[in-house]
Amino acid sequence: MAKKKNTEAAEVKAEAVAEEVKPAVVEAPAKKPARKPAAKKAAEKAPAKKAAAPKETVKVQFGGDEYDFAEIRKAVEADYKAKVKGKIKTVDIYIKPEDKAVYYVVNSDFTDKVGL
Repeated sequence: MAKKKNTEAAEVKAEAVAEEVKPAVVEAPAKKPARKPAAKKAAEKAPAKKAAAPKETVKVQFGGDEYDFAEIRKAVEADYKAKVKGKIKTVDIYIKPEDKAVYYVVNSDFTDKVGL
């Protein structure tokens, strides 16, 4: 009978353990938010674009004559490129209507003038 007691004791222990260990209820994970498209992510990280500058028109009037600054700038750039063939990094333009001339300095090392 000793063997019977041991078997019965093992069965009682097994039942007790089975009652104590209950299967855990697993809840479904919450849905993840939808992924944003890569283009939208990049747009959020990129700095906001600045508004385009308004179109500018500059006219110089002197002694009954009128000079367009855009044309003056083109003439200065063309004159410099014809003489030096270098890249323009900076340009300073001085309009002197009484002399009918435009003096300019390019890249702080080349000076010259063009007629109006």
